[in-house]
Amino acid sequence: MIDLTYMKAIFLLATLKKSPEISNTEALCHLLMQELQKNKVEGEIVKLVEHNIPPGLKTNMGPGDDWPQILDKVLASDILIFATPIWWGIQSSLMQRIIERMDELNDELLETGKSEFANKIGGVVITGAEDGAQHIIGNLCNFMSWNGLTIPPACSLSFLGWPTADTLDGRLSEMLKKDKKLADNAKVMAGNLSFLANLLKQNPLPHA
Repeated sequence: MIDLTYMKAIFLLATLKKSPEISNTEALCHLLMQELQKNKVEGEIVKLVEHNIPPGLKTNMGPGDDWPQILDKVLASDILIFATPIWWGIQSSLMQRIIERMDELNDELLETGKSEFANKIGGVVITGAEDGAQHIIGNLCNFMSWNGLTIPPACSLSFLGWPTADTLDGRLSEMLKKDKKLADNAKVMAGNLSFLANLLKQNPLPHA
């Protein structure tokens, strides 16, 4: 067992609900973040709906675009979490938008063979009231892997249900009441993410 070093995780939260309303997806992010903190990982949740992120395929779409500053945080992190609700069987429009905004980095990878996401770890958080989680996880993991992120085992956490409490703690409690395996899944996922992130931090991929 290797000693864990200090690491950073960033959650790109693609809920469509603005603060102070707490979404199910945000509650699940906090559950995972609590487990990551036990593994010496500091987490930050970026609520995309509260930022100006224009549609496009460039890293910077001009004045007023918040994405370049968010991307700086992503590139400074060791772990990247895509967190999205299910809407009509697919990830939210905000999740798809940031995938499109990362397209220029994909062009750079094709030209140089190197990725700015190399030696970073990817994970997925999904919530919804319908099936489709595995399909979305597959889509997002394919995107992450192609763009240089490393995907560990048990890299996703999902909750499909209807928590109704009004506070963050209440929503987490409701989730755990409905699915007691959720806390165990968060613990396993956080352990895998942090262990592999630490491993790559100490032993970077040689050709990345």
